[in-house]
Amino acid sequence: MLKKAKIKKLILPISFAIASVYGSLVFAIGGILGYIGTDIYCKKYIKTERIKMLIFDTKKWEIHLHHWVAAGAVILFAQVFGFIGSIPIMFLGALGGLVFHDIHTDKKFRKNDKSWYHVVYRK
Repeated sequence: MLKKAKIKKLILPISFAIASVYGSLVFAIGGILGYIGTDIYCKKYIKTERIKMLIFDTKKWEIHLHHWVAAGAVILFAQVFGFIGSIPIMFLGALGGLVFHDIHTDKKFRKNDKSWYHVVYRK
């Protein structure tokens, strides 16, 4: 039989392991759902041109607001203003899925020669 001291030494690591697996699983599920949801949205609205991509024109420049920029801005805003810990893990995973979708399916939805990392470019 295990002694009380050994049991106490095991409780904390086991607790951390359980929390880590739970957090990782929930984050991964959120990422998968974010990726699939973004893919469906892009196929239904962006590819059929029901909704146009967010491109802001100036005289000399074009600014393309990729969805990885929007998701990154949400995460950065939450981190800077200190409420990142109150955002559900699954939602953060979904934002990660948005980022991964834009990088992974870069050539699938674009109509010009601009890649996912081109945000600001000359006309």
